Parts: sequence; C-alpha cells; structure tokens
Amino acid sequence: MLARRADGVTPLSSPAVLDLNAHVLPGIHGGTPDLPAAVAAVRTLLAAGVTAAVAPAVVGGNVAHDIAAADAARRDLTDALAAADLPLGLLPGAVVPAERLPDLPPEVLSTCTAGGGGRWIVVTLPSPGWPLSLATTVDRLALSGLGVVIAHPERAESAQMHADRLRDLIGRGALVQVAAGSLAGLHGARAEHTAFDLLRNGMVTVVASDEPSDTRSALDLGAAAATLERVLRRPREEVAWMLATGPGQIVAGERVRPPRLVPMPRDPA
Repeated sequence: MLARRADGVTPLSSPAVLDLNAHVLPGIHGGTPDLPAAVAAVRTLLAAGVTAAVAPAVVGGNVAHDIAAADAARRDLTDALAAADLPLGLLPGAVVPAERLPDLPPEVLSTCTAGGGGRWIVVTLPSPGWPLSLATTVDRLALSGLGVVIAHPERAESAQMHADRLRDLIGRGALVQVAAGSLAGLHGARAEHTAFDLLRNGMVTVVASDEPSDTRSALDLGAAAATLERVLRRPREEVAWMLATGPGQIVAGERVRPPRLVPMPRDPA
C-alpha cells in the first residue's frame, strides 16, 4: 500500500506518471481561475509523483480559438512553473464534446490530439443523452487514423444507467478514462458506483485527475493508485499501467493494447 505524506497527498513512486487530463490551465478551467490557483494545483500533482500532464483546451464553438487560448495559458503556466522551480511537463491537447465530433473534419480533430501525439482524441459524453452517431463516428475516425478516449463516462447519466453501452465503443477501439475524483466519491454516489463498476469489469484503460479544481483528493493520483490496488487486488507495478504506461502510449500516438486489469481472485481463507 502507498503511505500518505504529512500534507495528505499520497506519493506514487512509479516512474513517468502522466496525468492524461489535468484541468490546471489558468483562466481555462473552472477550478484554476488564475495563475496562483494553477500553480497550487500543479504542486499537488507533483506531490503525488506526477512528472507530466496533458493540460487540455476545452472545445466549444470555435476550435481554433479555444486551442489558441489554451496554448497561451499553457505558456504562461509553464513560465510560472519554471520560475518556481516546479518540474511538471505540460503537454497540449483538447477535450472535445462527443456531439461535436461529427461536425469536425479529421484535419481539425488532429490538432486536438492528446499530447500532440496525432492519434487519440479525448471526448466527453453529454449528460443526459447519448450521441446516437457516436459508434459510427468512432469507426469513421479510425479510418483516418484517429482514436477516441472517452473521458469520465461515469459522470454521464447515460453511462450510469447503461454502462454496457461503452462495451460497443471499446470493441470498436475506444479507450476509457475514469476520473480520480470519481474514485474518491467527489462526484456523487452514482458516479462513484459507476466508476468502480467499470473498473471491476475491466473497462477502464487509464485514470486521470480530470478535475477542474485544485482539490487534493481529485488531483491525488497516488491515492487513486492505492484504490486501484485495493479494488483490483493487484500489485502497484500492474495498476501503474493505468497511470504511467497507458497514458504514455496515448500521448505518443501509439496503438494501445491495454491489459485487462480485472480483480484478482481473493486468496482462500
């Protein structure tokens, strides 16, 4: 098990821990309205052992504008981190609402890929509702060499009520990212229950902070790793795939073949 530090953050000793979806950009994400708040959030990530993070744009009505604004905020935060000697690498990316995918051509979506790796797009589900064209869109993107990472589906009403809907997308090559805050119960009982249900059924690819807040328990990936160890009854070296190896492959634009990390049988009493 992982031991908590005096400041309440659980350090994760696995190498190259990468937060795939860190909402820490000043003025872009709701929980970090200014530079001091963003730096405070980064300090918590570093305390948990995170070495790099995708700090994404949030795509709205104007993709080019949204990405440019996030790029500017990322540069400002990078400069502030360098001045404070805080060694967190910030990577580009974007979070795209699933309902926007059919309207955006592949050449635009390629500018939104996680880490700038050119392959994986982080996508959010609406709540409530389910995009009826999502499966065919995932297939269409695959023909263009693009893949989809479904971010925090446990927080969407549609997935809470019918989590098996995600199986079809996973079968089509989609990946699933659960939020550390959901595992900590920060998004309500239904999100927490759904997150653990997805985890126990081997449907979770990676875990990220994915939280527009500097709340320690949301950004504490070390605590999330401890939860993964407990629920899956697997050693840290195996669950670290969800926090290090998997996110690393995604930002590198590699083809991802995640291990199916389901709970190990309990030892007989």
